[in-house]
Amino acid sequence: MKKIVTKKARHTALKFMIGVAAALLLSQQASALATLLGDAGNGGKVLDARCTACHVNMFGGDGSAIYTREDHSVKSVEGLMARVEVCNVNTQNGELNTDQLDDITAYLNETFYKYED
Repeated sequence: MKKIVTKKARHTALKFMIGVAAALLLSQQASALATLLGDAGNGGKVLDARCTACHVNMFGGDGSAIYTREDHSVKSVEGLMARVEVCNVNTQNGELNTDQLDDITAYLNETFYKYED
């Protein structure tokens, strides 16, 4: 039986692969200079405006369980930077700019992860 793959499914898969490639590239660059350059105060505002609704939909409550759950996949500053980039690519978030991504990363690290940078 022949499988029919829709244009939307191909687009979603391509977007995911680009996100993974971007995350890998970002994590390689980040490991060389794992410094958090963002403004955590602004990052919290951007996160609330652009990301939290999806996190609430996925995890309930205020959405913070995505960061605090025991099995979270982020284990380092580099991993956090890469994860934020992957989320940006995989969502229809309007493609956040580099400053916004840096701000979100700084906020998440300061508020939840507390990795040394």
